[in-house]
Amino acid sequence: MLAAMLLFWLPLFLVPIGVVIALSRKDGLRPIIGSIITCISGTMVMFSWLTVPESDSSAGGHLMLSIAGPTILMAAGCFLAIFSGKIPVQRLPNYAGPVGMFTILLGLMWLVMMHLNNPPIWRHQVNPYWLVWWPTFLLSVFLLSSFVIGAMLIAGENRTKEAGLMGFVSLLFFVGLLVVLQLDGELTDAEQMRTQLWLAIADLLGTTLGIVAAVLTVAFVVAQYEKRLPEPEMVAALDDAEKEQIKNIIEKNTGGSGE
Repeated sequence: MLAAMLLFWLPLFLVPIGVVIALSRKDGLRPIIGSIITCISGTMVMFSWLTVPESDSSAGGHLMLSIAGPTILMAAGCFLAIFSGKIPVQRLPNYAGPVGMFTILLGLMWLVMMHLNNPPIWRHQVNPYWLVWWPTFLLSVFLLSSFVIGAMLIAGENRTKEAGLMGFVSLLFFVGLLVVLQLDGELTDAEQMRTQLWLAIADLLGTTLGIVAAVLTVAFVVAQYEKRLPEPEMVAALDDAEKEQIKNIIEKNTGGSGE
């Protein structure tokens, strides 16, 4: 337990702290120190399946290491696609958009091939976190991209091109989801992934309902509290002395007549 705390949970706790320290200041030693903390802690978490193999939590670090490559590819692709569009800051070259979309496709294909031929193996079996994360990731990205498309078309102006790109991303992940649900992998079967998908839907639905319930509860409590507040007292009209004082202040600061 002590080894797991020092070699997995403590580094996992330090990763977001390092990110906050790195982003809290642009210049000086603080960004460097934060980046070092993040890199060292992240590396310790990803290699915890070697340093503390007896801990069940190390399966999470094993999954992070297994999906690091395709995740970085897709993140880089999203960066290229986003900053080559209509943004209020300096744009990337026009070819960055197609390169970004190809990079996203490459990262997704990498994950699909892992599912079919080489899923993450932990303790001589498929990593249990992979079975949960993989369908949840596909479903989440598909739903999020679909929501973004609707927001662009409804609230955006001249965003048809960007909506089309997001539609392409949504279609990619929908196809990936169909592959997972219909094709058996080398160590997993489609029936197992369909079961995991239903569990993922239940998790996402429960999380969404929980967030909505929390927001509605806070809004209800605030509304009830404001209803019980006493009505503010009416402010009396200005008398002649107060009007004269305001006139003098205006004349003093503007050099005008005050009328």
